[in-house]
Amino acid sequence: MNAKLSLAAVSLALMAAPALANPSALTARPNIILLFADDMGWADISVQGAKTPTAHLDRLAATGQRWTNFYVSSPVCSPSRGGLMTGRLETRTGLYGTQTPVLLEKDPDGFPADELTIADSLRQNGYHTIMYGKWHLGNHAQDFPTRHGFDEWFGIPISNDCYSTQVDLFDGLTSSDPQIFKNTLAIVEKSNSQPRQAYWNVPLYHSYQYKGKQVDYLVPQGFQQSSFTQVVTEKAVNYIGEHKNRPFFMYMAYPQTHVPLFGSPEFKGKGHNRYGDIMLEIDWSVGQIYQALEKNHLAENTIVMFTSDNGPWLMYDKYGISGSALPLRDGKSTAWEGGLRVPFIINWPGKIKPAVVEDIGSTLDLLPTLMRLTGSTHAQQTLDGFDLSAAFLQRQPSPRTFMPYFYKGEMEAWREGDYKLVFTQYEGGQPVRLKQPLLFNLRIDSGEQHNVAAQEPERYQRLITSAQDYLLSLGEKRAPLFDI
Repeated sequence: MNAKLSLAAVSLALMAAPALANPSALTARPNIILLFADDMGWADISVQGAKTPTAHLDRLAATGQRWTNFYVSSPVCSPSRGGLMTGRLETRTGLYGTQTPVLLEKDPDGFPADELTIADSLRQNGYHTIMYGKWHLGNHAQDFPTRHGFDEWFGIPISNDCYSTQVDLFDGLTSSDPQIFKNTLAIVEKSNSQPRQAYWNVPLYHSYQYKGKQVDYLVPQGFQQSSFTQVVTEKAVNYIGEHKNRPFFMYMAYPQTHVPLFGSPEFKGKGHNRYGDIMLEIDWSVGQIYQALEKNHLAENTIVMFTSDNGPWLMYDKYGISGSALPLRDGKSTAWEGGLRVPFIINWPGKIKPAVVEDIGSTLDLLPTLMRLTGSTHAQQTLDGFDLSAAFLQRQPSPRTFMPYFYKGEMEAWREGDYKLVFTQYEGGQPVRLKQPLLFNLRIDSGEQHNVAAQEPERYQRLITSAQDYLLSLGEKRAPLFDI
């Protein structure tokens, strides 16, 4: 380790590498259901201010823990999902881009063969692992979830706004010609705001093992956007009924809160706007899945978690098709709170006592935490997540006291306790590194409106040093996989 590192940075690095297995901790391995929304804002559940009621999520929160300072590892989809699956920052895995922030359909790269996922280690411990929905970590067979720990997958390899029939999205968004780039964005925005099924041809896969061989079945009718939530909900309910006698890990990655918004006719016009309609349907799905657990007498031995991949895509707010992070500042693709702070609920009847938790947590922490709770072993020991099991089960303070905010391979902000440094702002869509970072007290200013650097100079300098030392402790960056 670099000799320049402070003792504080060394401590932070050591704290983020906990022991990952304790088989005696639990006598029965719990089932795990991870419900993962897309572009859903911090304020999109009604207990956090949503205009459309989310009764089933509210119930899940009221009978479990709701964390109000919970973060993803990146404010955009692919790097965030990579962090969730691996418990590692994007600069360790290469799951980021400095120019192209997420994977697009023609990208030759995908999930690295040498990285391990939550599903890899749970499967090694006897879990059946299944995924429904959006992967967005590789479009080629070697990158599919079934090559990275999942026994079965029914879903889409990429975002539901890719494979456009209106414009070559990949060529347009990676073009060096500013006018081509601008024209592509205009077509994309029009399509997303006035969507029709024919505007996209997203592939839908059912991937599984059959007689020792891997099958990647391309569903003939493709991804039918309006009915997908209902389809995967029915599949999940049936799956629960069929897997009572073996522990399972279900990863349900809902794509439908990401534009273009398509939902079932039953929910049309029932929310406060089009986005609210979709949230009602997601909430319904959560209720159906939980009722299936109760019906099959599995609820008390199942950990259910709900969160999102990043904040709301606010450029679509004017069309009524974006979520909200208010009172947090901004949303997706920014290092402001609205970009990386997301809803988080965890429920485990009889094990996790109901509470609203203000401690810091992250999707990076879920891998080491689940390893501990299930008595599983994870071979990759260099992690950026913390074991939150004592915080969940015993209401001890969260071991996570800081949070780095990464975007496009750069640490753009740093939170330590209640205070946050912001190093980068965006002007005309381009990052500008600030000569003097901004300092905010998030406990009293969650909207990040009042820079207190001048009022707290000692704290300001201390946080700058901590952030710099932490960044040095990460070592050399892995090359970005998303840049072409």
